[in-house]
This record gives sequence, C-alpha cells and structure tokens, in this order.
Amino acid sequence: MIYLLVFILLLIPVIKYDWMAKTGGEDKWYYLNLVVLILLAGLRYRVGGDTLMYMSMYNEWPAMDELKYFDFEEALYNPLWYIYTSVAKSINEEFWVLQIIQAVIVNSTFFHFFRKYSPQYYFSAILLYYVGYYCYFNMEIMREILCICILMLATEWLIEKKWIKYILASVFAIQIHYSAAVMLVFPLLLIFLKKPSWMLQLVFMAAVLVVLNIINVASLIVSILPVDENLGELVEKYIDIQTSFAGLMVQMLKFLPVLGFTFIRSRYPDLYPDKFTPIVMGVVFAYAMSMGFAGFERLVNYFAPFVIVFIVHTIYYFINSMELKNVQVSMMVMYASLVILSFNYGYYYLRDMSEYYPNTRFNIIYSPYYSVLNPKIDEQREKFIENYREVSFVF
Repeated sequence: MIYLLVFILLLIPVIKYDWMAKTGGEDKWYYLNLVVLILLAGLRYRVGGDTLMYMSMYNEWPAMDELKYFDFEEALYNPLWYIYTSVAKSINEEFWVLQIIQAVIVNSTFFHFFRKYSPQYYFSAILLYYVGYYCYFNMEIMREILCICILMLATEWLIEKKWIKYILASVFAIQIHYSAAVMLVFPLLLIFLKKPSWMLQLVFMAAVLVVLNIINVASLIVSILPVDENLGELVEKYIDIQTSFAGLMVQMLKFLPVLGFTFIRSRYPDLYPDKFTPIVMGVVFAYAMSMGFAGFERLVNYFAPFVIVFIVHTIYYFINSMELKNVQVSMMVMYASLVILSFNYGYYYLRDMSEYYPNTRFNIIYSPYYSVLNPKIDEQREKFIENYREVSFVF
C-alpha cells in the first residue's frame, strides 16, 4: 500500500506540470518527492534481498579506526566500499544509518540528473525511475548503484569530451565495483554512434550474439586483462550461469522497448536531436552480452538513467508533433513499446519464485514494507531469501 501511495504522490506533479504545463510550485513538489523517496529507502527494515545479506555482514566490516589493520587484498569487495561503510559507522554503527546515507546519495543524484538533462519533463522521468528501478537500485545493488551515481555526475564531462576527468571518475568507480569498467566504453559510443538507427541496433545485436557463440569472450577477458583472483572467480561464476530459451526471450523483451523508441527517433532524426542517443544506441551491446551470459545483465544498469530520459523525451516530443507525416506507424510502435515496457516491469515484480519457497513471487523481497520505526520480520521473505542465496551470488 505504501508503494501505491508514493506512486500517486509522484503522479500528481507529472499531471500538473508535464502533462498540463502548469507553472508555480515545482520546487516544492521536487523536494517533497525527493524527501519521500529518501525516507522510504533509508528507513526500511529488512526489506530487499541484498540488504539482508549486507546487514548480516555489516558488523564484520571495519570501522574507520580499524581500516589501517584491514586486509584489503583478501577482502571480498573493492576497497572504496569498505572506506565508505566505515564513514557511516563513524556516525552510528546501526545499519539504517548507512541506508539513509545511501538513499540520500542515490536519490539526490537521480533527481539532479533528471532535472538537469530533462528540464521540461523531469517529473515524468522521476516517475518512470520509481516504477522501473527504484526498489532495485535502492534496496538491492547497493555497491553498484554508487558507481552509477558517479557516472551520472560525470556525464557532463562525458558529453563535453573532457576525457581525462571522465576516465579518472571511471577508475574511481571501479574501486567500488568492478562492473564500473563498462563506463570506459561510453566515450567510444559518443565517438562512433552519432544518430539513432534501429536497424544498426539489430545488426549489432546479431553480430554480438554470433561472436559470443564462436568465442568465449568472458574467458578471453580474464586471460588478457590483469584481473585479480576475486574478479576472475566472479567472471567464472557468471560464465557458468546458463541462459535458458525463456531467459533469452525475457532479455529480448527488455530490449524491444528501447528498439521501438529508437525506431521513432530514427524516423525524425533532425526534429528532436538527443545528446543521449549514442549511449542508448550502445545499450544493445549490454543486452546482447546478457543473452550470452545471464550475469552480464548487470551492465544494462549503467544505461538506465540515459534510457529513462530518452524514453520520456521521445514520448513527449512525439505527442507534441502529431502533425508529422506517416505518424500512424510510429504511434503503433510507441504504444507497443509502452505495453512491452509495462509488461517487463510487471514481470520483474510478479514472476513466480515458488522453486525457492512455496507460493512466492519476487515482490516478496520488497513487500510487505516495514520501517525501522516499527520493525517487523517477515518470515516468508527471510526464508525465501535464505533459499535464494544458496543458488545465487552477489557480484
């Protein structure tokens, strides 16, 4: 119920400012929504799959005065994560303090990003972020999302081609989570992919899938790059994850909305040029890699902020330009893309997980919601996550 109430709260400024183009009071709604999303994530109690795992390990991580004795080389995670959590512990050793700090960083960065790069429609971008990514980004991938925040903050350097600053930011992010290495690919996307082309995306998809069936790319990366033992073991685990036919179809469905909106923009490339087009074009590589290796789906997360802005702009630009020629085909593609996008979000939350615990769906990770102000333990969620973690791992 609390998630529905927050959805309604976020929908009100979308209707008022983005749909009806009213003015006055935008700042109040902006900061109200920001505070609500910070508190919702920051004050949760044993909500989120990775959250429970991190809570169980939190007491083992070093405080600030213990860092000098801590063996970073043998540690499970990257160095800056332990430094970051030690700062939280210096304030208070309760895990909810870390949650609050994390929620402030993550949601403030997303809000700033949307307001900066979608000044006309940032409330719609915030709503799409909430529906599709909020729970996952705030309650699951606590380490990786910090890297995505660094990417969003470094986007200005990326667009302005200040490569040295951007690369330094990427290297910094890698010290939190290895997946941030994908940030080093983004400058290449801006250099080589200038205009939207749905046909080129399909060619890229086919080419990557062919290469993946010929060459074991993950093993090649491990053999060529100077990776440490922990990263090598993680990559090997990702290689061992077999993608079923159903899994391939799910990944394809996730990619189709991006393809659909790219199709619309490619029909009118000069009407509404978008600075994020090269990045959205490049997301096809991440989707293709995830079809070959299920674990590489995590790379798609880095494209999410840009895809959100791209989709929101495409919808509003297209609706405001209905006088365009041959608009019927594009309209059908947009509706189909929105339907598939809605299905993808619904499938993520409602997919059956009974193989891990009877009569369980994936949304058990986030619902029911309990707060540190009224702490309760949901036994079904605890047992499900315990069983689920036995056959999965946290990268």
